[in-house]
Amino acid sequence: NNIMEDKREIGKKIKNKRLQLNLRGEDVAKAVGISRSTLIAIEKGYANYTIDTFLNLMNFLDMHFTIDNQENSVKKRATRINKIIDKKINRFIIMCVEQYASSINESSKNTYLKLSDAGIIDELTEDYEDMHGMSVYSINEYISKRLGREIE
Repeated sequence: NNIMEDKREIGKKIKNKRLQLNLRGEDVAKAVGISRSTLIAIEKGYANYTIDTFLNLMNFLDMHFTIDNQENSVKKRATRINKIIDKKINRFIIMCVEQYASSINESSKNTYLKLSDAGIIDELTEDYEDMHGMSVYSINEYISKRLGREIE
């Protein structure tokens, strides 16, 4: 089993997960902080990318992989996690990340990682029904308070 076959297999799983979540390539690429052409190359299995890009992509698509230490080989399996996030919720999360990133003049990628680390992405997902009707200002204010920042 060579590396190119592994990369093609990983790419296929990433693409299938993206399609299953009804996400556009450009939306995923933007949220993860890569170009759309890089995402296409990853999905086709011929891109070289950093482990950070791989982990950001896995995290964004709610996927995981396992490393099998007994065989001392990496099992590059991207497996489904039980909950499938509805495409409306995904679009809402992307909008929240992009709007907040814009308000603090930071990249969507860094903002997504910050919000994810702080548990805010999970909160926005869980509270989608209550929050999706709120104004961008109110959502930005909520995120700022959760991060312990004052809104400008």
